[in-house]
Amino acid sequence: MQELLLTSDLIVKALLGFVVGALIGLERQKKMDNERVAGVRSFGLHSLLGAMSVYISEITANPVILIYGVSISILLVAAQVYWKLFRRMGKGLTTPLVFALVFVLGALVGFDTPPDGQMFGTLQIFAMAVSFLVFLILGFKDELAHAVDVISREEMISAVELAVIILFLWPLIPQTVQLGVIEFPAFQTYFLIVLLLVVSFGNYLLVKKFKDRGIYFFGLFGGLANSEAAVSSLTDFYVKEERKGASRIALSINLANVAMVLRNGLLLLIIDRTLLLFRLYLIPITILIVISMIRMITENKSDDIPEGQLFTIKLVSPFEFGPALRFGAIFSGVVLIQLFFAQSLSGTGLIIAALIGGFVSAGAVVASSAAVFMIDPTLYPEAAMAIIIATIISVLNKMIYVYLADRETRLLKIVARDSLIIGSVITLYLILFALGLI
Repeated sequence: MQELLLTSDLIVKALLGFVVGALIGLERQKKMDNERVAGVRSFGLHSLLGAMSVYISEITANPVILIYGVSISILLVAAQVYWKLFRRMGKGLTTPLVFALVFVLGALVGFDTPPDGQMFGTLQIFAMAVSFLVFLILGFKDELAHAVDVISREEMISAVELAVIILFLWPLIPQTVQLGVIEFPAFQTYFLIVLLLVVSFGNYLLVKKFKDRGIYFFGLFGGLANSEAAVSSLTDFYVKEERKGASRIALSINLANVAMVLRNGLLLLIIDRTLLLFRLYLIPITILIVISMIRMITENKSDDIPEGQLFTIKLVSPFEFGPALRFGAIFSGVVLIQLFFAQSLSGTGLIIAALIGGFVSAGAVVASSAAVFMIDPTLYPEAAMAIIIATIISVLNKMIYVYLADRETRLLKIVARDSLIIGSVITLYLILFALGLI
């Protein structure tokens, strides 16, 4: 028994047993007033009581200590509830509830034994995660209360629907489905459909929060996830808003392209340890940023800006399944074609995959091409060309996604003009690279 008590495991349990409670007590301490009866020390010692009770009962095989600890905890929590409700007539039971919770977190710490070579066990990590989560929930109480006050019933229902789609279907979708000799990425398709629903919901909330400027935030942050999905959602939003502000929507699509190349540049920076591909990709990044800055300057001087608020949030629902399913169908068709041509890792296969894959996700082409280059550095010219080609196509394909969502020509003309200008400049860069001039 003495050997067990003197191990480093006991020290970790003691420290961690105190910390998981003290972190929550820190937030309570910050709001301490005359009505508060527990702070950092009380919360930390209460969770430590739970850790010690479980640990000692376990190594002594005697439940008396655990029963004693649980009894003390029940008395302390009951005293807090009595003081809160009957002596101070306070409202809410948050403090007594989290005070009871820290005893359970401490018990998890005391019960768990880390595997050999690891500092923390699974239950200890779980206790730390719950402690941090509770700290965040309590710390952002005012922000959460404000969000609940302003959210509408329709938005709440939409958020619940989205959560159901993610939580219930996520574990049921297989990673791949065998279609003959091709393994179709079923989960990736499902993920992009969910992503589009999330992006659409985010579009709704951003525009509601930031009014007309929200559409720019959405284009930029939506493009970080998937620029094609962001453009589909933007165009559907434009149609629902009675086709107002075409120039602003087009600028937001440009920002989605900027976010797309920045994300791809980050992928290259992570995968390509030689930085050869990353240095090559800096030119397309610069081209897109410069042209988008010029567009933003001209947009601010445009006569296309009406007086008053442009977007009025007349959506029937914050997200709809139609655009998401349409995008999923397009993605599925293009991926099947891409997989057919990408069976070989040869240079030709990389370029063919880029020509096709760029219509769906340039990020996937950039990541796979960089990975192939790291395996076989002799394929540097083909990998570089594949990355640039995928970027060009990913810029030009925005015209297709806009056309599929809106057959009128006003927005399509602006997007086509911007896309062709950017695509032409990057294509010139590609030609110079292919000729060996760069």
